[in-house]
Amino acid sequence: MQKSIVKLFLIVINVFAVGGCADLSHQTFHEEVKGLDHSHPPRQLQDLAGVWEYADNTGSKTITVNEEGKGHYDWEDGWLETLELKDGVWKGKWIQAGNDREGGFELKWLDDSPVAHGRWWYTRIGQDHNPLEPGGTFTMQRTSSFLTGGK
Repeated sequence: MQKSIVKLFLIVINVFAVGGCADLSHQTFHEEVKGLDHSHPPRQLQDLAGVWEYADNTGSKTITVNEEGKGHYDWEDGWLETLELKDGVWKGKWIQAGNDREGGFELKWLDDSPVAHGRWWYTRIGQDHNPLEPGGTFTMQRTSSFLTGGK
């Protein structure tokens, strides 16, 4: 009889432990989703994963960024790569194979705004590695996030 009570007690403890772990994993999942709140600047490369809307004076375009901070966009078969993400500033480079151009960019979030304001510039146009073209300004805003880590 005593062994049965001990067995029952151990089963009850395991049930509560598994239930507690499931609840903890559920809580962690929601904290991660909450951590990707669009109104706060991304803090690490994984936070950049998602779909972004790029807008400048010519219109808007969609850029899909992965958890490594790399992204693709359709305009001139372009892609970007993140070089640094620190203190609400996103720095990187872009390349457009379709028009043989590349350059850099820098975005900043101000006052926990969901919209980042940035500037871009050329580092190469064709064979010219010191182009005089000035670049321009733009904004970016995340339209959806991707969860990483198999969640």
